[in-house]
Amino acid sequence: MRLFYASFLNSSNMRAYESMVARISAVGPRVIRPIPAATHHLTMAFLGEIEESDLTLCLEALEAVADSETFDYSLAQPRILYTRRVPRLICADIAEGAERVAYLQAQLRDAFLERFPQLELRAQSPHITLARFKRHAHPKTARQVSEALAALQTTELPQRDHLESIQLVKSNLTSSGPVYESLGKATLKSPS
Repeated sequence: MRLFYASFLNSSNMRAYESMVARISAVGPRVIRPIPAATHHLTMAFLGEIEESDLTLCLEALEAVADSETFDYSLAQPRILYTRRVPRLICADIAEGAERVAYLQAQLRDAFLERFPQLELRAQSPHITLARFKRHAHPKTARQVSEALAALQTTELPQRDHLESIQLVKSNLTSSGPVYESLGKATLKSPS
């Protein structure tokens, strides 16, 4: 099973990003692949391929953050994330609240590696994945998409969200893209 830990955006922010991705996709037709509807999320940690028999350990590690408090965070202007000059995805970084998100990521990573010391988890900067580029995306198309992203009005885009839970998510890869299934959830505490 392909698993990751994530916090999903609220529904109004998901709708706003879906609308934005639809407009940006017109700039790079057949090159941008939106993520599945209603699944825009803050990736906390990508676990990779995990045996079904180890699912309980993944859920135990998720509980490491259950004592943390909920908090608001702000979102930066969407941008393109590259791997060796190849456009990989469109994302929005966390602006205000990034340190708190990074702390939760570290808690999850440590709890996971305690249970799976033989595995490696790459540290990721906190970001919301909005869309992916298909493999044949050309840098020229990426420049056009980047210009379209820069032209977006910040008033049209989500500015803030609230992190109140983290889920263990299974990613089923299909010919039309991934399908996400939540396998467990840790709800954070309200601030006292």
